[in-house]
Amino acid sequence: MAKERILENSLAIQMIVQRLYLANDKVTLAFHEGRDEFQILSCEAEQFYAAMQPKQFSEWGLAKGEKLSMNLADRGFNYEAVVECQGPGEVENVKCCLLTMPRTLRRSDSHRLADFVPDSAPVCTFSNSRSALMDAQVKGFGMDGMELSFKDPRQNLREALRMDEVATLEVPLADNLKLRAPAKVAYYGDTYVGLKFTENADQALMGQYRSWLENQEKLQAQRDRESFLAGENRRAARTSKGPDLPGVRIWVDRNPAILVITEKEEVVRRLAEGLGRKFGIFSLDYITGKVRSYLGAHGGEAPNWGRVRMIVIHNQLRLASPLELCKQIMEQESCPLPVVLAGTDEDLDLKRNRALAAGAVDYVPIEPFKILAVLRKMDETIKMFEG
Repeated sequence: MAKERILENSLAIQMIVQRLYLANDKVTLAFHEGRDEFQILSCEAEQFYAAMQPKQFSEWGLAKGEKLSMNLADRGFNYEAVVECQGPGEVENVKCCLLTMPRTLRRSDSHRLADFVPDSAPVCTFSNSRSALMDAQVKGFGMDGMELSFKDPRQNLREALRMDEVATLEVPLADNLKLRAPAKVAYYGDTYVGLKFTENADQALMGQYRSWLENQEKLQAQRDRESFLAGENRRAARTSKGPDLPGVRIWVDRNPAILVITEKEEVVRRLAEGLGRKFGIFSLDYITGKVRSYLGAHGGEAPNWGRVRMIVIHNQLRLASPLELCKQIMEQESCPLPVVLAGTDEDLDLKRNRALAAGAVDYVPIEPFKILAVLRKMDETIKMFEG
């Protein structure tokens, strides 16, 4: 049951470019012999801006109307496209190249079985032909198979599953639905293995699985659309009348306090329940501007940022990139407090390296939420800075 690997929906393409912009990810642009990675500085309905110095613009021989090849990665999938140069530009004093939004995105990894990557990778188990039972994560779901990775990157997938070996998958999908199916190893990625369902799979169960998968894709598309349109509305409102800064919300009124920056209330609620006996928990649904300006009612004008002793930046924000916001807090606002980034435990080493490069003291996995480990990390970090 092959799926179309060419994306032509203009709104879906805009949402992908916006996700890359907010996540502080880069795209690869190529023109004749030139090829390099570029940061997206801003995006609009018909165009986007990629950071590019005038020297490189000139060296590449770019001019309005020239077509460039573009490669990007979104939710683990690789795409290629063609964009058109609209000339040099500038965004917030950063030189850039103005480019048209691509009309189509073509999957450049069409051999893969995965069509849908969930926002968080569900845990599953599998047994190989040697009857070894192992834990894994589903990196991507497909109508004809799925991709798995080990939670522990030190484990070797190629040793656990050999090419063409048949494994038995057990994947919880919903409260009353679990997929149990045989699947054969079809290919390997850098950190994952692709498995194709065999003909011996229970066809009735496969039908339920495929219906579940179609529904998950629709739900994700709906969430993406709502988030995108809400962002567009907020941007239009800020352009016309300036930003309305939300207030800091106090969940646990205690000292020392931790400021959690996120759009997800459930994340703050979980932290308040788990850490509230030792720390105060404040939250901020950040939109724009200096973070310190939001803390005025809580001593934010004081040199020590008032009652706040640590800032936690979650990986899901309204419009800002967590990495860029961290850089802003540390470099532009000269924040003396420890800043940690937080999110899922996937690709932990990569996320920690990116957090440190942005000026954070660490990356803390809070999804899944392990209360003792998180409490210990917060306590140690605050004591280290106060000491």
